[in-house]
Amino acid sequence: MQFSRPSQAASRFVRFYGSRNHCLPAFTLVHPVTARAAHVLDFEFGGPIGIGSSDSAIIETAPDCAVIGVLTSQVHQLLIRGKIESFAVFLQPAALHLLFELPVAELTDRHYEASGVMGNAVLDLRERLGNTADFHERVHVADQFFQSFRVAVFDMIEQAANKILRRHGVCRISELAHQAGWGIRQFERLFQQRIGASPKLYARIVRYESALEAKAFSPGTSWTAIAHRFGYHDQMHMIHDFQQLSGETPTGILAQAQSIFPPKTAATHQESYNRLIL
Repeated sequence: MQFSRPSQAASRFVRFYGSRNHCLPAFTLVHPVTARAAHVLDFEFGGPIGIGSSDSAIIETAPDCAVIGVLTSQVHQLLIRGKIESFAVFLQPAALHLLFELPVAELTDRHYEASGVMGNAVLDLRERLGNTADFHERVHVADQFFQSFRVAVFDMIEQAANKILRRHGVCRISELAHQAGWGIRQFERLFQQRIGASPKLYARIVRYESALEAKAFSPGTSWTAIAHRFGYHDQMHMIHDFQQLSGETPTGILAQAQSIFPPKTAATHQESYNRLIL
């Protein structure tokens, strides 16, 4: 597993890049997919990955090139077997709206074949990424793709979503609406349209991710201290949030993540540990 920040020129649209390479010839890894705040552009160059649903026995094959919306709960699980080679672009909150003017709310808890949503340019990007197996060269190719966009619009929703990320989800929605210059209802409507979730739910997901990461990087810190640090009323409130967003207790979902991404890997790639779950 490898991770990289984007270039400064691409950072308005890209949070970070991630790559994973597995070879699992003898067994199938079942990987639960929990709530996630980032939109993801995912490219698969190895064998097919299965996608299972909690309410269906049908196994779907993940697209070779997929755009994945904000995830608000543990809806799917990945079935991974054989040779896996993935490259993922974790996008900034408003990137899909700014770059492609997509109806982002329609992507929430869903994934689609990317070219059908974003156009043929993404197929050209996949071809160029596929022409090299080197992670850093792929990062360079992706950086060039996103650097080619010119978006001058100052977007208050973009600024609000970025502030939620910087504050790890610990913020007042009424304050964000006031700073944007809108009433709370108009702010919530525009945020849902451009980010893919209500500002309150988006902040809950960001806080959940941040709390889980903080515990993963500091296992000696108690869950009670984590709850206080990230603004939960108490530990039971945090447990309730985790169960709604991941289907697991805090300890349970941390154990699942660490069974796939060992603590040594987490320590090496702190910012991206919890989010390389596609």
